[in-house]
Amino acid sequence: MTIAVLATTAAFAQTATKYGEEGGWEILIKDDMGPGCLVTRSNPDGATQVQMGIDTRQAPKGYLAIYTKADAKAKAGEKLSVTFEVDGQEFSGQATGQQVGEYHGAYVWVNNPEFIYDLAKKKTLRITVPGRDPLVLNLAGTNKAFEKLRECQAAQS
Repeated sequence: MTIAVLATTAAFAQTATKYGEEGGWEILIKDDMGPGCLVTRSNPDGATQVQMGIDTRQAPKGYLAIYTKADAKAKAGEKLSVTFEVDGQEFSGQATGQQVGEYHGAYVWVNNPEFIYDLAKKKTLRITVPGRDPLVLNLAGTNKAFEKLRECQAAQS
């Protein structure tokens, strides 16, 4: 499994079109991903952002991206081993460091796009990179946003 992280900055927003909002998530269309759709949300402090989406340029695949304004200790292009725990079930993958504007973070590709959609039915996603504090994302209430993500992706076909 692989996962990716992207940030919504002014520059990023120029490459995406807003499809809608649902459950505290913004749903966007990225033409350079097929077009593919994604959901994104920032933590209330605005310092951390998460994105999950679908890339349809070839066989559809999903991605997960997490960014922070703090030093993420990840250089652009750097490969990072990551562990994902979804409601107690553990997965591992390799993330790639990325910097987008003032955000630093990493992204990972998921070879099964259904993994992204299935997160809507889960409660917690915990991401751990060795030597860094784990990031815990509360997934409660994301189902409507992911339904809108699926609707957005279907509209691109």
